[in-house]
Amino acid sequence: MGYPILQQKTGFMLLPERDRQKGASYVTLVDKNGLIQVVAQRKKRKISLVPLKFLALLVVLLTVFKALAVMNVGMVDYEEELALLQSGNIFEQASAFALQIDPVTKAIYSSAGPLLR
Repeated sequence: MGYPILQQKTGFMLLPERDRQKGASYVTLVDKNGLIQVVAQRKKRKISLVPLKFLALLVVLLTVFKALAVMNVGMVDYEEELALLQSGNIFEQASAFALQIDPVTKAIYSSAGPLLR
């Protein structure tokens, strides 16, 4: 009806409702001359904490696993197995590095050891 005349005079196109909702990332601004402009709204990048939480959970679980393994096998036998892994290929050396006993593992071993025996 009146839409083609509006489109011819202004160059604007009126979009159906579903297309307007898809393009909801636009905002209207009034500049200093009083002109209304439709500009794209900048998307703010949100930093996701999911990978960091996953990594922290993985470190905690690995530390608890190491402490349980030391409790199960014993400190001397665990260190012998680590020495055996360190003399292997690159993957075994990497696993020996990840499974080495750190101060947190020792603390968990010393505090939880008497409770689980």
